Amino acid sequence: MSTSMFDEYDIFKTMHPVKLQVMKELAENMQGKSMKDAAPVIMAASNKLKQQGKSFTPEETALLLEILTKDMTPQEKAKVEMMKNVVARQQKK
Repeated sequence: MSTSMFDEYDIFKTMHPVKLQVMKELAENMQGKSMKDAAPVIMAASNKLKQQGKSFTPEETALLLEILTKDMTPQEKAKVEMMKNVVARQQKK
């Protein structure tokens, strides 16, 4: 995913720099990964933010998932939804 993708959405212009960096790293690390390999990458990004006392807002999370799943099949998107639920439960802990 090119950095220009982050120029297309206004939310990235006002996002905290740490969150933006983690999101860019996540997008980069997700390139070419199968869905079974994506879960650890997403969890690592979530944990990195948590260690810095930050987390993605629901709006940021939804946008990130939209960007990451735009070229996926419906089956892959369903797996992402399941993963999203796992991440949400982890963030509540």
